[in-house]
Amino acid sequence: MNLNLRGQAVTRVCFDAALTVLTSGDCELRVETEAALQVSSGDHVSFDPESPDVASPHLVRLVRDVIAEAKVGRAGDLVIEFESGTKLTVLPDEEYEAWGTVGPGKRVTCMPGGEIAVWSGE
Repeated sequence: MNLNLRGQAVTRVCFDAALTVLTSGDCELRVETEAALQVSSGDHVSFDPESPDVASPHLVRLVRDVIAEAKVGRAGDLVIEFESGTKLTVLPDEEYEAWGTVGPGKRVTCMPGGEIAVWSGE
């Protein structure tokens, strides 16, 4: 499933109990379980959104970066690729909602176990 975020720039990255990324297209992405970041140098950094210490410098650099592709796999995995070459991957969690997006007229959430729930204003 394509999340239709291509061309949107990251406007803000927030850290609290989750990682929240806001985009220029009024979309909000929340990552609530462990995720992995592949930076342009090829390094992989896994992090827990509640304590993203190691990944936080890389995540902050996403501000002003542009989304090249954002898609959801059949298993509920989220992959967002940025023009800088950075890639964010979030796998589903068996017990918790792993990630979710909210944008104009649409909400997509990865439910426990990887099922994708979509709510649309259409």
